[in-house]
Amino acid sequence: MSNFESTVSTKNTLVKFYQEWCGHCKNMKPTYDQLSKEYYNNAGVVIADVNCGSEPELCEAYGVTGYPTIKYWVKGEENDYGGGRDYDSLKTFAQETLEVKCDINNSASTCSERALKYIAKMSMKLDSAIAKEIHRLNGMKDDSMKVELKHWVNERLRILRMLKGEEL
Repeated sequence: MSNFESTVSTKNTLVKFYQEWCGHCKNMKPTYDQLSKEYYNNAGVVIADVNCGSEPELCEAYGVTGYPTIKYWVKGEENDYGGGRDYDSLKTFAQETLEVKCDINNSASTCSERALKYIAKMSMKLDSAIAKEIHRLNGMKDDSMKVELKHWVNERLRILRMLKGEEL
């Protein structure tokens, strides 16, 4: 329980509380496992599940009475998840709500070292070079690639749009 509480208090976390006998839980498992794999190496987001059959005290402590119950924590604050349970809905929720986005105006606390180097490099470029890079990355972003690379392409696009002063 202390490991769970230290995780949800320090990282943005999505948790599915389930029972092994629950049919809805079994149906949701492949989708949730896919999402969990996608965020496995993400330092700022945790996708977890809790088996209420083997962790009844934890489930009781968080008021879980039905299965699956999905809750999320942002900056340590607990919330009930009420969105869709398909992969696209869960992924969109994680991207929009849980991921910590790099902000060039507060880069020291929100951006990775890799992003900081990219910001420094691209800040020195002309608008035409930034526009050309945005065009190139937009052409790549929907291609099939490893999850980490896709995340990096999207992060670079976001940084470039901020450098251009575009609304995000």
